Amino acid sequence: TFKYAPEWLASRYARPLSLSLPLQRGNITSDAVFNFFDNLLPDSPIVRDRIVKRYHAKSRQPFDLLSEIGRDSVGAVTLIPEDETVTHPIMAWEKLTEARLEEVLTAYKADIPLGMIREENDFRISVAGAQEKTALLRIGNDWCIPKGITPTTHIIKLPIGEIRQPNATLDLSQSVDNEYYCLLLAKELGLNVPDAEIIKAGNVRALAVERFDRRWNAERTVLLRLPQEDMCQTFGLPSSVKYESDGGPGIARIMAFLMGSSEALKDRYDFMKFQVFQWLIGATDGHAKNFSVFIQAGGSYRLTPFYDIISAFPVLGGTGIHISDLKLAMGLNASKGKKTAIDKIYPRHFLATAKVLRFPEVQ
Repeated sequence: TFKYAPEWLASRYARPLSLSLPLQRGNITSDAVFNFFDNLLPDSPIVRDRIVKRYHAKSRQPFDLLSEIGRDSVGAVTLIPEDETVTHPIMAWEKLTEARLEEVLTAYKADIPLGMIREENDFRISVAGAQEKTALLRIGNDWCIPKGITPTTHIIKLPIGEIRQPNATLDLSQSVDNEYYCLLLAKELGLNVPDAEIIKAGNVRALAVERFDRRWNAERTVLLRLPQEDMCQTFGLPSSVKYESDGGPGIARIMAFLMGSSEALKDRYDFMKFQVFQWLIGATDGHAKNFSVFIQAGGSYRLTPFYDIISAFPVLGGTGIHISDLKLAMGLNASKGKKTAIDKIYPRHFLATAKVLRFPEVQ
């Protein structure tokens, strides 16, 4: 059950926490409430179990986990237990030495979730997704651990490593370089993506991706949180159906939704352009949680930059997979059903999809 505070409903800054939870008086009791908060957490059950163990959470239920690690969540959400008092100022941090940074980046090897090392009990963050990652605050050229409810500025992504499947072993040990290159390529093609850089600490390399749900104020004294949510949250869905093949939203549903964007023409064009880009680079993970919108005052919305882009082409051959196994997360229209297999998709399928969506083919 969720309920908006009367003071928030009366505020000129009022906007819904999620587009699936519209502003209204009284209780909201739909499944969208559970799904919204659950989608703030890491996808991996293993990581969730680590959080339970690390903080002695009551269970793996979303609120039990978020009451422990929800100080800095995705978007503008900060969750603090009702009986807890915030003691730190709005901006407080501890500078990390290179050795301490390496410790944070390698914490997952010691079953420590999200880089939240034991010596930093006040460092509590929640980062959604399936990959090993953490989040840190950058002040000038220094990497820092935020204190209290101080936001983070960057998502730090670790190498994925090997993924063992029944008939193949996917070597994604170079995922840091892979994603960095894909982001650079996307930017060169005019797609809106976040800035990123490869960082090193000791023997560890990681990808630092600048958060687009954070922004410094004009004086650069306070870091602001910007409301946003992914498409699973937008449609009130659990992360278990993030792929279209599992019942999640596809191109048509998202394109229809983007008709209501405050920048509808641009967002729909960019979204379709990104579908072509994913096909060209063999990006197979473009599911609903990897597309998000900013939520603006009054409940208007627009597409965020694209993120979590990685090519599957480097894992083809050898002990990896065959190109016939590569499939887009969202299907394209064909004469019979939909096409997802990358090696079976041709430009005509994008044109057929555009026609069904009444999207100008010339674009």
